[in-house]
Amino acid sequence: MPTQPIPTQPIPPIPTQLRGFDLARYSSRYFMALTFTNIKSPVGVRNGTTTMPNAPADLAIVTDLFDRIPLDNGGSEELFGVWSKNRDELIKEVTNQIIAFQKANGMTVVDGVLDPGGGTLKLMNKLASDRLLTPMDEEPGWEDWGYTALPMLSNDKVPEISWELTFGSSGSPRAMSTRGYKCDPAMGTPHIGIGWPTGVTKPSAYLIYFHHSISQEGGDYRSGAELFKKGIGDYLIGRMKAMEQVAWSGKNVCVLVPEPTLGGQSAFENNEKLVVEALKEIDADISGGEIRDLPPLLLASYSDGLGRMGNFLKNCASIGRTVRGAYDFDGLYVKRFAGITLTNLSNSGAQVFRYVGNSSPAFLPNENKLAYLMRCIHQSPRVMPLFQKRWVNHPHYGEFTSNPAWAAQWWMHFYIPSCMLFHGLANTDSI
Repeated sequence: MPTQPIPTQPIPPIPTQLRGFDLARYSSRYFMALTFTNIKSPVGVRNGTTTMPNAPADLAIVTDLFDRIPLDNGGSEELFGVWSKNRDELIKEVTNQIIAFQKANGMTVVDGVLDPGGGTLKLMNKLASDRLLTPMDEEPGWEDWGYTALPMLSNDKVPEISWELTFGSSGSPRAMSTRGYKCDPAMGTPHIGIGWPTGVTKPSAYLIYFHHSISQEGGDYRSGAELFKKGIGDYLIGRMKAMEQVAWSGKNVCVLVPEPTLGGQSAFENNEKLVVEALKEIDADISGGEIRDLPPLLLASYSDGLGRMGNFLKNCASIGRTVRGAYDFDGLYVKRFAGITLTNLSNSGAQVFRYVGNSSPAFLPNENKLAYLMRCIHQSPRVMPLFQKRWVNHPHYGEFTSNPAWAAQWWMHFYIPSCMLFHGLANTDSI
């Protein structure tokens, strides 16, 4: 398993009164950049008269460095990502920031320019905190728990038009790419895995998938390698089949799975600033360094991951307002989270789908199946009831007779996330 970044100096005890953003800010000051980030040509305007090449890729590198340097040291860390989209204005802003940096650090030359390998750029590298996420060198070898040959729905409308679900989509899904990131300790999760349609450089949305608790599966996650490869892999390529479901949906969505820990998913539950910064780094990585406003968010959770989704919506309210869709895979089966109704999210305009197995709503007296379906799916949020008899066409339905005790309690809870994300994504507008 890759090691965490090594601090350049001992980290002093963290004061107990520091919480949230302040805690992340405090700890990040002690993790300096581990490698030297260079530019290919000069950036800025020399002495207010001579404009340098200011190549777009170099400007992106420079603004990223400034965004990892505190204001007190002449950087823009506390103003992360606030740079003009207009090229001329951006060059002015960067030039002014270079001058501010050179003055703040008492440099002998204050000329408003960064030269490749120059003294100002070297000092910026020294003072910049390390990135939150470091892309891994090779594509991760995601692993599963042996549940890869699970069928897709036959089409994206099946749950609402057919009582007996049908499976087996015709044709082939799009190719998908995947990547892994090593996380700064401030994130509270060691790694993040992502998957997105091959060739897409500007995802239309980012889907954060909140993992179920692993406390009851300690024997399955005996090592850090298993937590990384299988904890993430189970969601991307294994039973949850997130990448395949994105591929079938036709949406240009990037799905993001933080590695599960016994303590949850940390920053993705409680630290909006770190979530935004991580998303910006991933977005810039996929786009090849282009800086843009983040696209909308989507949220998904399986089982008691609903509690983590609820924590995100509570603690990350600003970015939470960009959520366009949310998919709860049988969280209603977890009684302790009955208070997480997702009603406010649905009423705000997001499209919310709750896929429910044994906890499906009851029929009204004399209500036929079609009327029942229409009543459930036109609620706010939408409820997709998935009674046992709706699954008779599933190739694993025989488990209701071969393993009846397990199947009666857990079968639908187990299989709901393996195919219903396809339905949710395909039926979420404006992404």
